[in-house]
Amino acid sequence: MKKEQTNKEFWKDIIYKNGKLDEKQVMKELADFYFLIKEVPKVYCEITGGLLSKLNYPASVILVEFNERFWDKEIIIEDIEKMMKSAKTLEELKEELEDYLK
Repeated sequence: MKKEQTNKEFWKDIIYKNGKLDEKQVMKELADFYFLIKEVPKVYCEITGGLLSKLNYPASVILVEFNERFWDKEIIIEDIEKMMKSAKTLEELKEELEDYLK
């Protein structure tokens, strides 16, 4: 089993060159981090209907909220009922369901 890298070990490999702190690389990493700080909350806010926007939410929390909002159970049930009524064969129903869930 591979030992999990600590935060310090992870960054050491990235921002040190020949045993010295690489200021240029640090600035690149900070620029990337700044971009994420500005953009990720916008995505979180949008996909959770404005409920969550902080960067420090675990991905699992954001995904649960997204899935609950995205997959509206009542609409899905109505859609499936319509498909069941309109499909002439079981094979046609199967194809419609597969297309719906893609």
